[in-house]
Amino acid sequence: MLDYIIVGQGIAGTLVSHYLLKANKNIVVVDNNFHQSSSKLAAGLVNPITGRRFVKSWRIDQLIPFAQSAYQELEQELGIKIMLQKNVTWILSSPKMENDWMQRSSELELAPYIVLKEERLQNTEAFQNARSVIEFKQAGQVQLLGLMKAYRQKLQNQDAYLQENFDYSQLQIDQDGVKYKHLKAKRIIFCEGYQAMENPFFNYLPFWPAKGEVILVRIPNYPHQNKLIKHDVFIIHLYDDIYWVGSSYIRKYETTEPTDIEQQQLAKRLASGLNLPFEIVDHQAAVRPTVRDRRPFLGQHPIHQSMYIFNGLGAKGSYLAPFFANYFVNYLEQGQPLDKEVDIQRNLNFFNQNK
Repeated sequence: MLDYIIVGQGIAGTLVSHYLLKANKNIVVVDNNFHQSSSKLAAGLVNPITGRRFVKSWRIDQLIPFAQSAYQELEQELGIKIMLQKNVTWILSSPKMENDWMQRSSELELAPYIVLKEERLQNTEAFQNARSVIEFKQAGQVQLLGLMKAYRQKLQNQDAYLQENFDYSQLQIDQDGVKYKHLKAKRIIFCEGYQAMENPFFNYLPFWPAKGEVILVRIPNYPHQNKLIKHDVFIIHLYDDIYWVGSSYIRKYETTEPTDIEQQQLAKRLASGLNLPFEIVDHQAAVRPTVRDRRPFLGQHPIHQSMYIFNGLGAKGSYLAPFFANYFVNYLEQGQPLDKEVDIQRNLNFFNQNK
């Protein structure tokens, strides 16, 4: 009998698998290798200061050091580079943005992340309307696609990976655990991203998904590959002269596929801030598993004690996943209680309403 079946191998499922294997647990991951997984599309940003109001991200003082250590460990284990240390550079283009920053810049909680003026990006010739520059350290870019691919190979080498669409009708629950087709396990964990909205056991949770579209562009002679530039849109180097540009944040959408209007909008936003020619080489879309209260979904099903969820990492999964996957495994294996902020018990009223 397996210890765990894990459904989904995005960044959430990958990190939960990692910590369960570290705990010497016997697992199998069932994954459909979904082409629109938000983990595949995401830029993998580790960004300590976010939003137009320059707010320090939730628990970032704890999350970033843990993520850095976890990814270094995985780099050694898998033999690949996963986390690139890069500063996040904001190009301020209006007096309002400068004033907003001036109001925030003296706050002590931001000080550990602010790059000194003389050490920030100096050459802004590649950009239009560059009034001033601010820059944040302890940031970076996680190679999510490479990590998931390498970890999938590890799981396959251990006969611990099954590629298929999970069939909920084939899941049986009994007093000893669960059975899925030929697999028997003590517990099952769902790490399905926004696809959890179709999960009959956890679709009561108040997901608030947000579609994101990005364009991949070729920018010859772009001079800032080592920076994560935010100038209305993010411009992030991928490989050679190809850059990730995005992303949109759409609450109401009729299709999960890329749309012409969003491609045009992203290209327009890039062109309005960039002084260099570019060529669109690809256009992609995915749906983020965002949550109304912006906190992850961790915990046990209200009725089925062998059934769990690890989800709701939203747009910040690159640095939420390492800490909370380890935290979740400690909860599963050592009985560590869950913080009320992330425990799905905070949403029990939604379950009771849908019974």
